[in-house]
Amino acid sequence: MSSEIIVILTEDPVVVRNLTRVAVADGYVVQQALGTDDLALAVPPVAVVLNLEQAETTELVKQMKARWPEALVAGFLLNPLRELWEVGEAAGCDLVATRGALANQLRQKLTTWETERDKRRLRLFDLADTAGRLGVVARLDQEQGVPEPVAIYHLRNQIFAVCDACPHAGALLSTGELDGSVVTCPLHGSQFDVRTGERLRGPADLEIKTFVVEV
Repeated sequence: MSSEIIVILTEDPVVVRNLTRVAVADGYVVQQALGTDDLALAVPPVAVVLNLEQAETTELVKQMKARWPEALVAGFLLNPLRELWEVGEAAGCDLVATRGALANQLRQKLTTWETERDKRRLRLFDLADTAGRLGVVARLDQEQGVPEPVAIYHLRNQIFAVCDACPHAGALLSTGELDGSVVTCPLHGSQFDVRTGERLRGPADLEIKTFVVEV
């Protein structure tokens, strides 16, 4: 039997009942708490479940990501309200579902989570938010569910995302000068193409990592 833990940060009876049923069937251990301060776990949980209709959802999701970066963070809603659904996705939830569908969707997601967790999808913003804006339009850091700082660029009606750390000395590339698609490191002058990550000029010896962006 698996000793993996599913943490439930809610008292919602429907969610608790359904998740407990699924957990028992699949060999997980359920631990319920009103907050992370109530938890003292010997091993990190495989999943954390929270109510997206409670206050300070975004901050709570960030706390979960920071505390248990390998865990699947799932948020649920009593009703599929688009605004709250998007808040959950933007905050970094790996799964958003209604409370009735949550248990089965979480069960399915956990079957592939070990291979998926390094290929997480993170909702960035509405494309309309970049209208009239070019260059760096957003930054992400580890508290937002990414393994390393990421800079998002808007160039010629296309969105590109790259690691926001120069491989030479770690300077934030997003603070450097951007000429077309070429960013210059503000510290030592290395240059990279933000569309492909290609190194164009040293002293950096490596290209920068790029991320797939879906519009």
